[in-house]
Amino acid sequence: MTSHEGRDDREPRPLEDAMSREFLAEILERVAHPIFVKDRSFRWVLLNRAFCDMVGYPSAAMLGKTDHDFFPATEADFFRHKDVEVFTTGAQVTIAEEPITDADGRVHILATTKVPLCAASGEVTHLVGIIHDLTRLKAAEESLRSVNEELERRVRERTSELVAAQEELVRKERLAALGQLAGGLAHQIRNPLGSIANAAYVLKRALGDDAAPTVISAVAIVLEETWRANRLISDLLDYARVRAPNPQAHSLRELLEAAIVAHDVPHRIRVSAHVPEKPLIFVDDEQLRAAIDHLMRNAIEAMPASGTLRFEARTEGDRLRLAVSDTGGGIAPELRGKIFEPLITSKPLGRGLGLTMARALIENQGGTIISETIPGGACFVISLPLAP
Repeated sequence: MTSHEGRDDREPRPLEDAMSREFLAEILERVAHPIFVKDRSFRWVLLNRAFCDMVGYPSAAMLGKTDHDFFPATEADFFRHKDVEVFTTGAQVTIAEEPITDADGRVHILATTKVPLCAASGEVTHLVGIIHDLTRLKAAEESLRSVNEELERRVRERTSELVAAQEELVRKERLAALGQLAGGLAHQIRNPLGSIANAAYVLKRALGDDAAPTVISAVAIVLEETWRANRLISDLLDYARVRAPNPQAHSLRELLEAAIVAHDVPHRIRVSAHVPEKPLIFVDDEQLRAAIDHLMRNAIEAMPASGTLRFEARTEGDRLRLAVSDTGGGIAPELRGKIFEPLITSKPLGRGLGLTMARALIENQGGTIISETIPGGACFVISLPLAP
C-alpha cells in the first residue's frame, strides 16, 4: 500500500465532493415526503419531486417564485405568516394541520415542520419545510367517523325497536292475563250480581211509590251500579273472546255510515264525515264497526254538552288513513302514554275498556291506531290495509 506523505486520506477529494453533492441531491429528490427550501424573500430555491407531484406544478415553474403565485390568498397568507415566524424567531415551527390547494383544485391537508438554516454568523438565511400529507389519513378518519355514526344510528334504532317490541310484548301479556281473569271470574261475579239485581227489583216493587225518596234513590243506585258492573264484565269477556278476523273487501264509507246510524248519535253532537267510497279496505266488517263504535262512544262521552265528531279519510300508499277527532278538550297529559291500556280512564263513569277494545279490533285487521292531541280536542288516527 502506498502512502502519500503530508496528506490526510480522510479529507474529501474534489471529485468526491461533487459526487457527494449529486448523491445528496438524488437522495433529497427521492424522499417520499414533500420538501422545500425558501430564502428570506420567501422564494423557493429547492423543491423535491414529491412536493411538485403533490401541488401539481413543475419545479422549473415554481423556483424563484412564492406561495402567492400559485395558491389561494388565504392559504398563501397563512404560509407567509409561518415563514416570517421562522425567520424572526430562528426557531422551528410546527403546523399540525393546514390546507393547500393543488393545481387541479383538490385540497390536501398537511402537517408541516419548518426548520431554520443559519449562516456562520448565526443569521437565518433559509428555511426548510418538511411535509407530511395527511389527506388520506383525514379521509380515512372521516370515513371511519361516518361509519361509526351510522353504526350508532342503527344501534339506537335497533335498541328503540327492541324496547318497543318488549313494551308491546308486556302489553299483550298483560291484556292476555286480563282476558283470562275475565273469563275465569265472569260467571262467579255475574251470579251474585244477578242475585243483587233481582233482590233490588223485588225491594223496589215492595216499597212502591210511597217509600221515602232516600230509600227509592238508594235502590236506584243499587240497580244502576249492578248494571254498570255487569256491563264491565261483558266488555272484559268481549275483549277476551276477540275471534280471528274474516277479512273481505269493503267500502269504508258504507261501514262508517252503518256505524253512525247504529250508534244513534245524540242531537247535541254534529257529525262531519269526509270519506271516499273507494278504494276498498280489506277488513272484517263486524270487528271494524265495533272498533268505530268504541271510538264514537269515547268521543261522545268527551263532549257532554255539545261538539263535533269528525271522520276524515285519505289514501297513503297501500293503506287507508282514517282520522276520528272530537272537540271534547283533548287527552289529559298524564294519560297520553297509556290511553290504550285497560281500565285507564279520566271519565267518572268510564270503564277504561273502550279504547283498549278498539285497538285490539283494529290490530286484528292488520291495522294500527295512534292518539294525537289537537287544538281543542283529541284525534285517533287509524291505518287500515287496502283490498288487493
